[in-house]
Amino acid sequence: MLIAVIVSFGCTSQGSRSAVGELTGVSPASSSARILTESPFPTPVSACPIGKGTLDSSCARNSGVFLKDVEAAIDLLAAQKPEIFDLKDQISAGSYRVLDVDAYYEGVVRNLQAAGFCANYDLSQIQIKNTNEFSEQYDILLSTAHVRRGPGSYRSTCAPAIFPLEASDYINSVRVAFFGISCKNGKDSPPNGVGSLPVGCEGSVTATPKTKDNVDVDPRIHGPEISWRVRDGAERIKVEDFPGVAFNKSVMGLEEGEFSICAIVKGVEGCLNGRVIP
Repeated sequence: MLIAVIVSFGCTSQGSRSAVGELTGVSPASSSARILTESPFPTPVSACPIGKGTLDSSCARNSGVFLKDVEAAIDLLAAQKPEIFDLKDQISAGSYRVLDVDAYYEGVVRNLQAAGFCANYDLSQIQIKNTNEFSEQYDILLSTAHVRRGPGSYRSTCAPAIFPLEASDYINSVRVAFFGISCKNGKDSPPNGVGSLPVGCEGSVTATPKTKDNVDVDPRIHGPEISWRVRDGAERIKVEDFPGVAFNKSVMGLEEGEFSICAIVKGVEGCLNGRVIP
């Protein structure tokens, strides 16, 4: 299954009927990436009266039924806000250079909503639907920062509709694991994957939200919020914040025995069940 990164906009129902695509992949989780709450246009899933989409969707590239509607939304935006384009710089008719990319995507989505569609920007493509039977995706920006026009802008159709979704819909598990162990006392550092931490050594622990296919959930989806707890063995380890990275912790081994440190993201908890060794 392919996963789309969703920033949800509002929508209204009824528009011309659509028809079934490949979605954009997600990037690895990174606390430094632009997060969902910093998006210029976040709107709750509840704003779409048609209802939520699903990740259990089959996608393929066929033909875009909503192509004319997307093109009309772009044309209208050029008339409404010509300042976000360089109208004199066009590589083909209507393929203007875009000067403000955020305003471009936002404006196209708003125009589609005003025309009666449920519309979205998934951080790389425009999504559109007027039913939950399917949704379509359009790539409306060329790498040269010009408007992409014509059938080439249509990318895929997914059935059932794959948007909008809540951030929690993506997270199936949270992987908590060492990504580095430092021993300054002459002891050997064990491999990260075995979950062992020698007394006096410091381990760097990270939490990574995962999809059901074990793909990292893009941080723009899950956002910056995370909570940590030591479930077992609090007397055996010392846990400190990792400078500037909420999804990481520093763990010092104090005394031999088992321990468990857990992270919770969007209500989903994952734990590192480790052991402090001599």
